[in-house]
Amino acid sequence: MKVFHLSHIDLDGYGAQFVAKHFFEDIVFFNANYGKEILIRLKEMISLIKQESKDKHLLFLVTDLNLSLSEAEFLQEQITELKMQGFELTLMLLDHHISGIESAQKFHWYFLDSTRSACKITFETLIERYTLLDPTQRQWLSDFSNMVNSVDIWKMDGFCFEFGKVAMGMIASLKDPNRVMFEDENRLIKFFMLSQIKDYLHLEDGDVKFDNDLFRLKKLAFNGDPQKQTMDNIFSHYIVHLLENQKDKLSIFYQGHKGILTYTLGNVSVVGNQFLTRNPDFSFFLDVNARGNVSLRANNKLDVSLMASKLFGGGGHKNASGGRIDGFKENFFYTHIKCQIEQILEQGECNE
Repeated sequence: MKVFHLSHIDLDGYGAQFVAKHFFEDIVFFNANYGKEILIRLKEMISLIKQESKDKHLLFLVTDLNLSLSEAEFLQEQITELKMQGFELTLMLLDHHISGIESAQKFHWYFLDSTRSACKITFETLIERYTLLDPTQRQWLSDFSNMVNSVDIWKMDGFCFEFGKVAMGMIASLKDPNRVMFEDENRLIKFFMLSQIKDYLHLEDGDVKFDNDLFRLKKLAFNGDPQKQTMDNIFSHYIVHLLENQKDKLSIFYQGHKGILTYTLGNVSVVGNQFLTRNPDFSFFLDVNARGNVSLRANNKLDVSLMASKLFGGGGHKNASGGRIDGFKENFFYTHIKCQIEQILEQGECNE
């Protein structure tokens, strides 16, 4: 069976996915915050399912997200259509937000229990219906889901509540690499950090010990050596490696010069200069943030101060400049961000 799993972007949401990956070998994850992103992700999942073989049973799983009545009706229509086309498909939504009660009352596949967190609901539902890939993980996953449950529904007398507070803050702070450019890698970092909880959960003062070790564990998550490397160097090497793996997709062009476009990357001076040094066929590095602020870096092959002045109403130095895009549209997909930048660079129309 192949699983398509959409979940929220907090501890409870990622916790539900962390639990689910212990039950299914073939699982594709998606994440969404509330608002427009939910429907965008649902459409993305439906599109990918249409590319699957009809001979394979599929599970469409949504956790820790309450759907509006219109979103639930859309999903029901799409699933019904897929089944009519011959797909063997099970739809399951596991949530605890009382704001989803209208949808839960209308659709049988919409399970709502406001007394438990989504992570706990997910574990207890899956353990009843499916088999763990490694049965020895049952107690640990039960304890993990109970810990998440305590903090997510704020049971101060619940199991490992203080530990849950540390874990919740950890997930909230793990924003890099950003979801728009590196969604899978962002999730894997979170999964790695959640997996480390197992070594601390039952220790005396385990929450304090885990809290103290978070920085070291984060270095390990980014494939670094905590004893020999600074986080700045570890992270820059990690990000440059990700960029190099996707540099063809991320390439942009300006007046015959090849550059690379990133979105909300941050740390542009270190990452930009390191990338340009390691990839001499690129002349410039352009990062734009969610507010449309632009950072430009070069390595003596292009005067980015002139580029910033002409295109972004900014300026600066020959190899380090910045500016701003008026009317910039934030988006959930990198391709739409790239389209806007290519319009500015006179590379054609943006067909969103």
